[in-house]
Amino acid sequence: MLPIDFLPDDRYGHCMMISLQQVSKEFKIRRGLLARETQTVRALSTVDLDIGAGEVMGLVGESGSGKSTLARIVMGLYQCDSGHFSFGNLDSRTMRRADWQRLRGDLGVVFQDPASSMNPWMSVEEIVAEPLIIRKKALGLTKSARRNRAVEMLEATGLSSAHLGKKIHEFSGGQRQRIAIARALILKPSFLILDEPISALDVSIQAQILNLLVDLRKQYGFAALFITHDLSIVSWFSDRVAVMYLGRIVETGTADEIFEKSRHPYTAALAHSKLDMDYSKREFYTLPGEIPSPVNQPPGCPFAPRCDRVLPECTKRFPEKTVVGAQSFHCFNPLVA
Repeated sequence: MLPIDFLPDDRYGHCMMISLQQVSKEFKIRRGLLARETQTVRALSTVDLDIGAGEVMGLVGESGSGKSTLARIVMGLYQCDSGHFSFGNLDSRTMRRADWQRLRGDLGVVFQDPASSMNPWMSVEEIVAEPLIIRKKALGLTKSARRNRAVEMLEATGLSSAHLGKKIHEFSGGQRQRIAIARALILKPSFLILDEPISALDVSIQAQILNLLVDLRKQYGFAALFITHDLSIVSWFSDRVAVMYLGRIVETGTADEIFEKSRHPYTAALAHSKLDMDYSKREFYTLPGEIPSPVNQPPGCPFAPRCDRVLPECTKRFPEKTVVGAQSFHCFNPLVA
């Protein structure tokens, strides 16, 4: 059995890429007296998204827009109601249990609250090395080799072997997130899912973790889906940015295009309301209205009730994708870049 370091890079096909095609997901909820009333929550609607090998895709949008649901689709925690996604040459429509196990071995995940995903009774060594232990038969690594790999990952994230025997409650929030990142990278995956990885941290610690992720990306060359609700930080780490609103991707582009050349009115509103690290340059702006309920979505473009550029067509159907260079958007009355 080959050690992790020597697993071939093309084990899922010659082009490592995640591609979501027309992915939709709904949830049934029960309400009312004795929970007799059933309602449908539309979490994702015909989502298309491609993430290339080594690319970091930022995914931004307000709370409830469907960002975490999309991540859980990729992790295999939710199944698509329609559409599909592919990872290299693996297709979610034909994947078997062994394929999902292979895929999850090449996906690292870092959550918003690291403590909630760690066993408080386990040592740091056990937490970081857990993915190796789960796959110890396939990997053929000895206990000593697993410890060495855990030390390597801890040192890569700014910690040391002195932390191996400690419990998670002995660490600060920033240190816990470093431990979570070390665990996510222990199998040296080609793809990371970073689900709001810094939103629970102090601003000064946020910058440290972002800089750490930049350095680790250079060292290990992983691609990533970087989920956040804050447009002011997404450009630190992302090659491209996708903007979600009420379960739909409304615009994608480079970070510069999203900030400076927004085509969709919602993207422009997010860019206008972003908080700059320099307080003297901050523009406090509140998007009018509230995000509609995902239970009773309006027909047409979901942003139409809050948009100051709305046209009659906007309330009838969702616009087709328009592509301009590397930028794409869904809007009947786009802003001029």
